[in-house]
Amino acid sequence: MTRYHFHVQLADRLIPDREGVDLPSLRSAFEPDNAGACAPWDALLNAIGGMPDRITVITDEAGRIVFVLSV
Repeated sequence: MTRYHFHVQLADRLIPDREGVDLPSLRSAFEPDNAGACAPWDALLNAIGGMPDRITVITDEAGRIVFVLSV
């Protein structure tokens, strides 16, 4: 399994995900079966959901960017 980190950037402020989540693949982060593993990530998204200029940066355990989502 790979540990993925879901960092959130709000304007010039980065909120790092120091803990991360162990997942078999990045795609599995978005599958209903892994809802429990991604609960902290979901809680953070709900808290900042209405904020403009939000960017989510997902990195792997080596710190490489594997996905960026700009909302």
